[in-house]
Amino acid sequence: MLLNSMQVVPRSQPEEGFSLLQRTIEELNRNTVVLIAEAGKLIQGSKQLSDVLKSFEDPSTKRKMG
Repeated sequence: MLLNSMQVVPRSQPEEGFSLLQRTIEELNRNTVVLIAEAGKLIQGSKQLSDVLKSFEDPSTKRKMG
């Protein structure tokens, strides 16, 4: 028997097990693409927020670098 996260697949049905595995991998790939896209949005939003916060900083209180 082959085991997967959802059920036990008898060896007499390897094609069904393979199809289930293939669908699961495709779903994981789709979810990975969505997560990468969302991470990109979060990074962009973080950069924008950082820029907004910098615009509120008082130049007289900034430390001099160097």
